[in-house]
Amino acid sequence: MKKLIFSLASICLLTACQNELYKNPLEDFQSEQGAFIDSKSTVQIFVEEDTELSVKDVKIALVKPTGAAVKVSVVAGDKEQLDRFNSKNKTDYTMLPAEMYAVGKEVEFASMSTSQVLDVTLKNVKFESGVSYALPIKIANGDVAGIDGEKETLIVLEQRIRTKCLMMKNTNGAEDANMWPEGLSVPQWTFEVMLNRAAYKQNNMAIGGTKQVTGSTPLDEIYTRFGDVTIDPNQLQIKTGASQIDVDKEKFAAQPNTWYMIAFVYDGKKTYVYVNGNLVAEQEIRSGEYKLAGFWIGGKNDYVREYRFWRIARTPKQLSDYAWKMVDPTDDDLVVYYPCNGKKRNDDGTIVEDETMIWDWSKGAHHLAMPNNAYYDDNSGNMFIFPEVK
Repeated sequence: MKKLIFSLASICLLTACQNELYKNPLEDFQSEQGAFIDSKSTVQIFVEEDTELSVKDVKIALVKPTGAAVKVSVVAGDKEQLDRFNSKNKTDYTMLPAEMYAVGKEVEFASMSTSQVLDVTLKNVKFESGVSYALPIKIANGDVAGIDGEKETLIVLEQRIRTKCLMMKNTNGAEDANMWPEGLSVPQWTFEVMLNRAAYKQNNMAIGGTKQVTGSTPLDEIYTRFGDVTIDPNQLQIKTGASQIDVDKEKFAAQPNTWYMIAFVYDGKKTYVYVNGNLVAEQEIRSGEYKLAGFWIGGKNDYVREYRFWRIARTPKQLSDYAWKMVDPTDDDLVVYYPCNGKKRNDDGTIVEDETMIWDWSKGAHHLAMPNNAYYDDNSGNMFIFPEVK
């Protein structure tokens, strides 16, 4: 009987220790007042340029109601907070410029109220290529103390793009086989293209790829398409290295009237296939450099945008982060970049409307002629929105 009593006492002691180790930080404030941010540690907001947006996703809360009015002080745009977040999470967010936001400095709680939306307004945000903006917010010292570990959040801004898209249906495609007549050698590469098709009913629906140097072998081929004699019309395939990768339909089967950002990556040894930033296939086919002379866009595509080719193997994070966004056209590793939006980027960086060509925004400026029957579609005046609004 004494052994049983001793065992029960040991269990109770162990349980008490575990409860102490895993204590909820809010429990410290069961007998006193405290304030905390009732939101995730990061709040993702999609914003269109030149618009004003009222953000309702950040809430300030009190641990318990009070019989009198209470004010909680708030600080936005603290550089030390952002630097600390970037260091801890290995991110490189840039502080949102002060002129692009307004945040209330105090949140007032009426008697018995315990939750209020923080007044945050984003106004006339301008996005820079390759820059990711964030706005740090925290509860400051004031009448009510903030709870440690619960008093900070970061609003992360993502650009929502409204754009025209290139319609290529019933064309012969677009190509330039002589961008580099002598050949351009790349030890690694990444090919990305975004598309949307009304149907997947026939084989060999070519997406795009590279033009080979005269005398080169099938090892240098990069040919992407949907459908083949051995796979279904909505099954994705890349022919390269005198072989091919057929993406398993359980991993990805294309659906009509749906946007996909497709990426093919070669790291010098292995070839990977991603859809919307998710890995769907990988295979070791060949090694060594690829030699190419130019590029082509398939005429069996319907809508096309964001056609990119890089001389490096983009990381999974880069592919995911920029699946629906534009990229920095001045990046030295960007070989060709066709946003396919009916706009031209001038040498001085200015952007102008011009639907006469398929414009290359990269430093190489390898523009493609517009095929017969191709045009830039504005979606009946509503434009296409990325990421799509669900």
